[in-house]
Parts: sequence; C-alpha cells; structure tokens
Amino acid sequence: MERKHLLYVLPGIGGSVLERPAAGKKPAKTVWDAGFGDIAGLLSRPGRLAVDEPLRATGLIRSKRLLPGWTVVPGYERQWKNLQVLPGVTMDMGHPDHRNLDANVVLFPYDFRLGVEHAAKLLAADVHERLKDCSEAEQAGRVVVLAHSMGGLVARYWLGPMEGWPLCRALITLGTPHRGAPKALQLLTNGVRVAGIRLDGASNLLRQWPSVAELLPRYPAIWDTTTDTARYPHELPLPGLGTSAEAGFAMHQEIEKGWRDMPRTGAEPQVVPRLGWSHGTAGSAIWDGKKLNVNKSLPTWLDLEGWENDHGDGTVPAFSAVPVEMSGHDTSGWRDRDRHGPIVSADWVPGLAQAYETKKTSLAARGDERQAALGLDLDELHSTGAPVPLRVHLRGDNLPEDLSSAPASLALWATMRTDESSDAPVAEVRLDWDETTSSYVTELPGQLPGLYDIEVAVQAVPGIGELDASDTVAVVAP
Repeated sequence: MERKHLLYVLPGIGGSVLERPAAGKKPAKTVWDAGFGDIAGLLSRPGRLAVDEPLRATGLIRSKRLLPGWTVVPGYERQWKNLQVLPGVTMDMGHPDHRNLDANVVLFPYDFRLGVEHAAKLLAADVHERLKDCSEAEQAGRVVVLAHSMGGLVARYWLGPMEGWPLCRALITLGTPHRGAPKALQLLTNGVRVAGIRLDGASNLLRQWPSVAELLPRYPAIWDTTTDTARYPHELPLPGLGTSAEAGFAMHQEIEKGWRDMPRTGAEPQVVPRLGWSHGTAGSAIWDGKKLNVNKSLPTWLDLEGWENDHGDGTVPAFSAVPVEMSGHDTSGWRDRDRHGPIVSADWVPGLAQAYETKKTSLAARGDERQAALGLDLDELHSTGAPVPLRVHLRGDNLPEDLSSAPASLALWATMRTDESSDAPVAEVRLDWDETTSSYVTELPGQLPGLYDIEVAVQAVPGIGELDASDTVAVVAP
C-alpha cells in the first residue's frame, strides 16, 4: 500500500537523544539518552547538557528518563512500534548519519535545549529536502505531524511564522502546552527541589535553556496580591525570568500571529488537539511581593467557563492544551485519561494518523468527553527513602449518582514497580478513603534512587467497570 502522506513524529522536551559529535581523536559520545548514566548523576552533574555544549540530536529516546527537574520523559519506542505496523510504513529513525529519504514516517529528534524556533528551522529544512522533487501540487497537504508536548510548538512555529502550512494536511498534538505550563514557572522561579532542598545545578541549567522559558504560561497565570491584578510571568521582578520570559512570550505571540494571518481557504492544516484532563496539575500562582506560590487551582480571575471540571495531565493544564485560535471550539472528543507521559503510547494514537490515509476523518479515533477516570495527584521527584504520597480522585461526567453514598467500598490499589522490571512489584498498597477531601490516599514506601512505575487500579465501579491510571516517578539523592 502506498501511503499518501509523509508523517513526522516530534517528541517533547527531553525526548531526543543528544550526542557530542566526534572531534579530532575523540569519538562521538552520547550525553543524553535512555541508557546513559543514573538518575542521581543527571541531577548532580547537569553540565553535560549546558546550553553551550555543541550537541546534535540522533534519535528518540527508547525508555523513560528524568529530565533534570522538568519531568519524567516518556520513551517513544512503543509509539513508533505501533506506527510501524500500519500498512505501507517505511520509517526513518532520525539519525542524521543514516537518513532514509524514501521513508514515509520520519522520527524527528531535535536539540530540545535550544528552543522552538531553532528546531522549527531544522524541521522546515528536512521537509524541503524530502519534498523538493515533487511538484507544487504534489507538495500541497502532503505532511501530517504527530507531536507530543513541546514538539507541538515546534510544528506550530514551522506552520505559522515560517509559513510551512501549505505543505501540511494535519497537526495532531498530544499534551502540547499551547498556552504554556505553570510547572515551568515553578522551576524557573523556585528552582528544582527535592524534599525542600534546592538543587542548584539543575536549577541553573534549566534557566539557561530558551526552551524552558518558552514553556512558561502565555496567559496571566499569576495573581499579584500587592496590587490585586493578574500578571504574566515576564511582568514579575523575579530572578530566573526577566528577558528569557519576555522572549518566550514573544515566541507564543509569533505563533498566534502566524496562525491568525494564515489564509482560510480550506487548505490550511487541520489541528487535532488531545489533552489529559483528570489529573492534578499546576495551573496558577500567587505572588505576595516576596514569594511565588504555584498551585493546582485554575486561575479564577480568567474566563474559563466550561473548564471547571477539567484539571490536566499532571504537567499541562487541560485548557492550556488547546491552541489559542481554537478557543470556543467544541472540545468533544479531545479528552484522554492518560497523564502527560503515557499519552504518547496510547493505543488510539496511530489511528489518528492513519485516518488521513483513508476516507475517514480524524474523528475515527475520538477521545473521551470526561468519561469516568482516575485522577492522580502525584509529584514526580522524591528523595531517597522518603514515602511517596499519592492522592487519587474518581472523576467523570458519567459517574452514577449513588456512587457518592459508598465511596469507601471501592478497593483502589496502587502498585509500584521498578522502571526496568515487570516482575513482582516493590510495593502494593490499598488506598484509604479520605472524607475531608473526597479522595483516596496512601503513601508508598520510600525507595532507592531510580525510576518507578506506579499504577492505580479499581475494579467493579458501579455502572463503569474497571479503571486504571499510571505514571512514573523518580527517586533521587538530593
């Protein structure tokens, strides 16, 4: 089967393998990928990822890693393996020394430290080279982009400000912070912290990267109690923000203008957002003139009518995963139960891309409209030996009314496994019902440094059946 479209797969921040090129007698050396170093080393020796280190991207990471202070990065191997079984797929794995210009699915790694515009220019050049022998008519609408997190911003910059839109049929974004994420605000202002201890090396590293500032909220996410006004991140007199926050905001404005100026002829790319909604997610902040407190509340000072029951995917607030020009659109089918990392491996993802190879529309792989889900409230960084607090909410528009009368009767279990093993769990704990917060709570036992997969499951929810949710946490030595 000959495929109609050229599919690009773009990872999020931290999702690309980075290599220091060979120089003289020194061979090339991988400095960031799924198998390099341990978790403690990534946080204690972050200089290998300093912005002035000359690195190149050579592929997508194959298993989960902890990007210093930002997030646990998902492995992309399950996603590309799911794509490989689609009819007629020939895949380019993304290594610059082994490019396959005849491929119809291209894994596109990029140096995530250097920002959206830098990566978008490389994307534009790659697309141009692959389509240069096609006529203008053959190039039109030839590309479909499947992008996770920051990768969606890279694609948006190429399509909008760089005017790559005539070449693109559709852009599918998975948990992309179209409007930014207060999690980045927390890291740039208060630093990377574990058990209250600030990790200066990782904190200073992230402040170097243009990319992290570009992930700051592009909406007034901060309530200033000294003036009773809402403020944007770049408006606060805080170290770690300043000109970098202004540059990040300007990048988002460029994207907005590029898409606003795009001709509406019916040939513009279809944008298909997918967002997590049921998990506790940093959404706003309070500034008292001395300290910034980032919290998991919606910014009530903004008009977010219709989003009151949406939270996020643990990293990106649900409303922030919607492109600015799509405000007010019907969001039916946009929601997914997964958190920010696991969403890339969801079984329905290949169907979104495959829909453009047939007469079916992308609605053939719809998301859920607040169907019953478990919402995890779970921090990603924990110190060695410290208990791992976990809070779980049962959420959804289709929950039976009588469920609230006996919530404690439901048996929610949390299972903790090492990231590298599917054998017996290191912990298995039943959650307790907390009447005061209408949630289920527990503490998982402290562990040695490493990555740990946590899955929460409940069976026999009346009228619903079985539900589960999962994510990965990192245990580090501060």
